[in-house]
Amino acid sequence: MLALKGLGKAMPDLKLALRQLRKSPGFALTVTLTLALGIGANTAIFTLVHAVLLKSLPVADPATLYRIGDKDDCCVMGGFVNDDGDFDQFSYDLYRQFRDNTPEFEQLAAFQSGREKVNVRQGTGPGKPEVSSFISGNYFSTFGIGAFAGRTIVPADDAAGATPVAVMSYQAWRSDYASDPGVLGTTFYIQKQPVTIVGIAPPGFFGDRIEGTPPSFWIPLSAEPVVHAGNAILHQADVNWLYVLGRVKPGTNLSSLELRLSLNLRNWLATQPSYTADGGETLIPKQHVVVVPGGAGIQNLQQQTGSGLHLLIALSALVLLVACANVANLLLAKGAARRAETSIRMAPERPGPGSSGKC
Repeated sequence: MLALKGLGKAMPDLKLALRQLRKSPGFALTVTLTLALGIGANTAIFTLVHAVLLKSLPVADPATLYRIGDKDDCCVMGGFVNDDGDFDQFSYDLYRQFRDNTPEFEQLAAFQSGREKVNVRQGTGPGKPEVSSFISGNYFSTFGIGAFAGRTIVPADDAAGATPVAVMSYQAWRSDYASDPGVLGTTFYIQKQPVTIVGIAPPGFFGDRIEGTPPSFWIPLSAEPVVHAGNAILHQADVNWLYVLGRVKPGTNLSSLELRLSLNLRNWLATQPSYTADGGETLIPKQHVVVVPGGAGIQNLQQQTGSGLHLLIALSALVLLVACANVANLLLAKGAARRAETSIRMAPERPGPGSSGKC
């Protein structure tokens, strides 16, 4: 009711403004275009910034996800990862050490840090390159993601000797395979090795990070020796090629978690001849990990574009300021042109002939 009363009081002013705009269509169009350009540019920039820097992954409860590691190391590294002792990539054996000895995590998943193109062939058709990612069996359950069709990869698929399976992305299913429901249960050949497609990922799920070329296929880590054959690295303890991200239990102290993980890391390194050889034991005491929020996934793109996007935000504010300044200048110019008319309208009324000027 109050809003209607306020609108009623504003109607005379609104009608007057509309009459003035009709009298000066060129001025009205110029102001409208100036403001539209400023607002449009800001909207586009803020949409981009939100999508890259501020948006969480489309997963269940992203606030409880945390990553072990904080740097964009990629893609396969041997030995100690960084000169400052900061571990950000892990071998499969080291991932299992964390998973089995860190009760603060409800679930802890591992996945390939880099992206690789593999040759994929359906039946007797021609092969074509597709982006793939090797993942642990609890990858989808850690993110709280179900399948659009079929099922996701489960821990049993990641056991030694399990039949190789894969989950196809919804985008690849639509664009590359024409939404054919017949792909479920079909044997595809990835790097000439038979792999059964057990599910289609849900629409909108693009994996563990924002990137231009998300995976078309997710494959269990246990199948890596099958797919890569003689070049397999799954069981090489000193080859670090996995990112690790998990769901932390409520009430967990992150500082204590970092200390526990760092201690686990150093204890495990001390048992590995490849790390203790040639004086490496002197470097082990400074090795550590950092735990960071993982709701936005692996922030490779954010780290690469962050400074540029922050500059865009500053430029967007400048663009809007220039637009407002231009409108203000137009209003001042219009006001100056009507100065004489305004003065006459505001001048006190003079008394007529024969009037004393008194009430």
